[in-house]
Amino acid sequence: MDRNDWKVVGIFLFLLFMVALTAGCQSPAASPSGQNESNEQSAGEAQQQEGESGEQTLKLLIPNYYNEVEREQWARVIERFTELNPEIDVNVENGDVRVESGSLTALLQSKVNTPDAILMNAGPSRISLLSDAELIRSLDDLYDKNDWQDAIRPFAYQLISGNEHIYELPHMIDAIAHFYNIDVFEEHGVEVPETPEKYIEMLEQLAAVDGVDPITVGARNGYAIGWLFGVMIEAMAGTEKLEEILYGDGSWNDPEIVKVAETLVEWVETGFIPQEAVTLTEADSKFKFLNKQAAIYTGGTYLITDLAQENLQDSVGFFMMPSFLDGKTARPTGGIGQSWVIPTDAKNPEAAEAWLEFILSSDYAEVVYSYPDYNFILASTAAVEAEPAGDVLKSAAVDVEDGSGYNPSVFIGVETGESYFQNLQGLVGGLISAQEAMNNIEEGAQKDKENGFQLNR
Repeated sequence: MDRNDWKVVGIFLFLLFMVALTAGCQSPAASPSGQNESNEQSAGEAQQQEGESGEQTLKLLIPNYYNEVEREQWARVIERFTELNPEIDVNVENGDVRVESGSLTALLQSKVNTPDAILMNAGPSRISLLSDAELIRSLDDLYDKNDWQDAIRPFAYQLISGNEHIYELPHMIDAIAHFYNIDVFEEHGVEVPETPEKYIEMLEQLAAVDGVDPITVGARNGYAIGWLFGVMIEAMAGTEKLEEILYGDGSWNDPEIVKVAETLVEWVETGFIPQEAVTLTEADSKFKFLNKQAAIYTGGTYLITDLAQENLQDSVGFFMMPSFLDGKTARPTGGIGQSWVIPTDAKNPEAAEAWLEFILSSDYAEVVYSYPDYNFILASTAAVEAEPAGDVLKSAAVDVEDGSGYNPSVFIGVETGESYFQNLQGLVGGLISAQEAMNNIEEGAQKDKENGFQLNR
């Protein structure tokens, strides 16, 4: 071999060394300890570690930490899991777990740094997009092996088991209703209403107060106005009516749903919802509520994290809009808020199975529910016996103990969803009539059906 050949070999070896060094220095976006040191290993390194030390490496992808409080909660969760499973080393990476952004799909399609388990935003259309593309694996065998159908609340299991295969393990249940500022209510002599008549009376009282919006909503974000409209449908048209639309032959331009849309318009016109709502983001709306510039904010238990950050846990309460239907009780709306899935290309599905078993356990429920600022209602049956430390979450958990109403946003197809958010924004902005808006949403639903979208129970 001549000198030039040796130079080529030397360059090749140098490049190979640099590639290996770079791979070894990759770090996740965040880790439970909050450190920036390398906490992520390539699949090859994980396999090498398992072979040398007998440990398994479990790679998790979870949503970005909202704040330091949530980071600390996850650190304790990981600590407890490793106490119970010392043979498994857990590496956590944070990132975008929304199907809508396309980043989760791109990650799984790339087959690079594939997690073993992912905590993602749930919903039939989101899960089916990944399962249809064969990016996540069926969990049928794990349900059969571990009897997971008995470890999940019955109504949660019903929401995910209508199709031929099951691809998700429900993590938490949404409970969307009204948060209210206790100080504002007490200062102006307003009580939490238990009847529809008292509810309207409450809005009228609050509308007469200067500098305080009765209901704030960040309608610029479609999902936020969707939360409020879903609560209104549950209270004014009922669960059964929405089930007809989602699962049966019902339509979005049903007169009862049109009436709910007309009520939304009326509330804007009368000042129950400020006209500026169409220009507000959800963050703007939340800011007004947390600063007592609004009496009521409609959303899920995610808000508890904000309340903890601002030390407002004791000054905010939670209640559901009372039913406007005789003999009916309105429940907070929701569905499965987040679910765990296992990618088809997961390198360590056995460790992922152990992790999901832990998620369903009383050990997990006791750890997270011990935090007064924890903000999720767990989907496991084990969690029913564990009482949340925080009063707001405790109240919400009782309200959905036997099930919830439907948050339409997570049960509709792509075409319906786009039309749903756009037309609700149009209603708040006074750009479209209630009948026109509901006709448009129904057109979107028909397009989804033509494209094969269908919910089953």
